[in-house]
Amino acid sequence: MSNAINQYGGSALSLILEAGVRTLSAQQEAATWQSSTGVVGATYADLGASRATVLNLTPKITQVQSWQSNISAGQTTLSVTATALNQFVAEAQSLATNLLGVSGTATTSQVAAAASSAQSALESMKTLLNTSDGTNYVFAGTDTTTAPIKGQGSLSTSTLAQQIAEGVKTLDGTNASTLLTHLTTLAGSNDTSLSVFSDTLAVPASLAADRQRSIMSGANTFTTLGLVATQSSSTSSVSPTSTGSPIRDLMRDLMAVSAMSGMSSETPGFADLTKQLYTSLGTTISQLSEQEGTIGATQNSLTAQTTLLNGVSTMLETQLGNNRDADMATVATNASNIKTSLNASYILVSNMKGMTLADYL
Repeated sequence: MSNAINQYGGSALSLILEAGVRTLSAQQEAATWQSSTGVVGATYADLGASRATVLNLTPKITQVQSWQSNISAGQTTLSVTATALNQFVAEAQSLATNLLGVSGTATTSQVAAAASSAQSALESMKTLLNTSDGTNYVFAGTDTTTAPIKGQGSLSTSTLAQQIAEGVKTLDGTNASTLLTHLTTLAGSNDTSLSVFSDTLAVPASLAADRQRSIMSGANTFTTLGLVATQSSSTSSVSPTSTGSPIRDLMRDLMAVSAMSGMSSETPGFADLTKQLYTSLGTTISQLSEQEGTIGATQNSLTAQTTLLNGVSTMLETQLGNNRDADMATVATNASNIKTSLNASYILVSNMKGMTLADYL
């Protein structure tokens, strides 16, 4: 007979020990998972009675995070839009100052300087209107991937600018008022062969606002975002001296002044036209400032919404943690106890495999 008992694997005691080792090994794996992730279990099934609560909280947290992401992206768009509008106001104010400077006695060189400044402002205006927040054209409304100002050419050489320049050339001592009406009609045209705007934006000012983007910023809450280049302000409307869109009106005025090179205070009708343009610019500046204020109000509203959502997110995350996260102190104690138990089990198994009949007797 062999000195060693080689039937260890078939004994009842060995089966009990092996089952215990498997149980301890599984507990060790769970403890290792908990210590490395801080979560009670790898699956919802491991959460026990907390499973239903965790299943309910998880989609709510995901939804809040989505709203927070929307607001963050929206704030970027609004910030870029507000900066561009501020530049429009500055350009309009500069043009008004130049018109005021040539409203009295003005030489051809003074008017030429004002015309050159207006032409430069037109180049800046195209850049501003085609401003992107990194993902979307901020003045394009819902058609975010299409540049608001179409074509590769400059605004000062566009068909609209050429038509306005032709109109300015007809200025005489009697037609300043009718000329401004004509220039307004040209600037407000949505004819694709004349308008400088993309087909999506070449719509009446009263309809352009319908193309504004919106984001979901809360439960059943949508926030209108940004500004469509051709939309009206809350105080603007179509008239003989306004297209209904302050941006279009500013573009018209810049194109008109840029076409005045060669004129002076001696040019018939010059004083009347510059006075009317100056008056129109005062309204345009007010409306652009109003639009800038609207953007600021939306930013403030979204900031308040962010504060609210942060509070909701913190509350939900706390509830989730209470039902899902492991108590790390308890995990550490359990892991130590399990390791001790496993080591003892392995020693016992090893000793049993080497036991002889005499050991049993």
